[in-house]
Amino acid sequence: MLPLTLLRFRGNRPYTLEYASRIESVEDFIRAASLLLPGRFEDAELFLSILNLFSLHHTKLLVRAASSGFEPDSRHKPDQPRLAFNRNIEEHYDTRWATRTVAMSLSVLSYTEVVIEMLIQRRCSRQKRWRWVSCLEGIKAVLRLYLFFRTKHRMVLHPTHLVRNIDPSTLEASSTDKFELTTLDPRVGTPSTSNPDLIHSKDAAVTRPRRGWAIFGEILWTLRPLIYVLLVMRDQSKHTPSKSDKTVGSGDNEKEQQKDDFDEDEDEDDDIERSWMPWMVSLGVDLLARVATRQQTMTPLERDERRRRDYLLLYYFLRKPFYTEFTQPILASFCDSTEHRPIVSILAAAINDYRPFWERLYFYTAGS
Repeated sequence: MLPLTLLRFRGNRPYTLEYASRIESVEDFIRAASLLLPGRFEDAELFLSILNLFSLHHTKLLVRAASSGFEPDSRHKPDQPRLAFNRNIEEHYDTRWATRTVAMSLSVLSYTEVVIEMLIQRRCSRQKRWRWVSCLEGIKAVLRLYLFFRTKHRMVLHPTHLVRNIDPSTLEASSTDKFELTTLDPRVGTPSTSNPDLIHSKDAAVTRPRRGWAIFGEILWTLRPLIYVLLVMRDQSKHTPSKSDKTVGSGDNEKEQQKDDFDEDEDEDDDIERSWMPWMVSLGVDLLARVATRQQTMTPLERDERRRRDYLLLYYFLRKPFYTEFTQPILASFCDSTEHRPIVSILAAAINDYRPFWERLYFYTAGS
């Protein structure tokens, strides 16, 4: 069990650096082992969320300790190379308490939304689950719009927290970043805008205010997930029978009624997931937002974020009904044909482990 002192930086440099290095080693080991967790046991996502939150806290401590000149050695250089991404976060988000709190709230939501949805799915019907999902997407949209307008219409980059390019053994910045925290989002494997090539250039850290159609594109892209969820809820309401059509009992009848309600939810899912309207409207809004955003010249950091958003289009292949009609049969055929082949069977097993999450959980393919 890790002592609480691992989470604190104190004045004794050797003591602090020793524990920082140990945390780094433990994180790397657990994160490597976590690749095998999904599908292995019921609460795997809860473990991953806790790991990501712990890593987020540790990254914050490391970056701030390094940037504040923690190294007492006279040879220490206060102007260590910093990621353009981190410079942008410090300039626009960390300067005010409100924006710093909103940005951190977005990061925490991104690391816990899958667990929240899983808990809701266990306790609520399908209809109530989508209401909670819409609430989460609404909260995320409001937080992103706040950052967008508070920073004078600047593009909201992902993630909204500092990323790690610190060697914990020396607290010195490195020209290469910690891979899983900068190049990939630990939760869903989404590239983040923290390109290590953008370190020494001062212009790279700039994000310019959006103007004209670019503002419309940013707002539209922010609202895209909420639009999709609301359309799914609308389709769901069409297939949900009114309360007057249901009989209410007591005792054992209530249990039977509850079981019937969940059976009805599964039947409703089949009808809802065959509807192409939410999928097509979401894709159309996504493409329209990209066209509008491209109406203004972008800085290197903004282009990196644009490439990340382009990558998110791949999630449409894993979202129903396209997934049910096309992607799922292809994946099933691939897994069946390679199940007993060496090396390739490892990939097939990984796909089979993650498939239930794609099929049952919205936030695994939300890209929001």
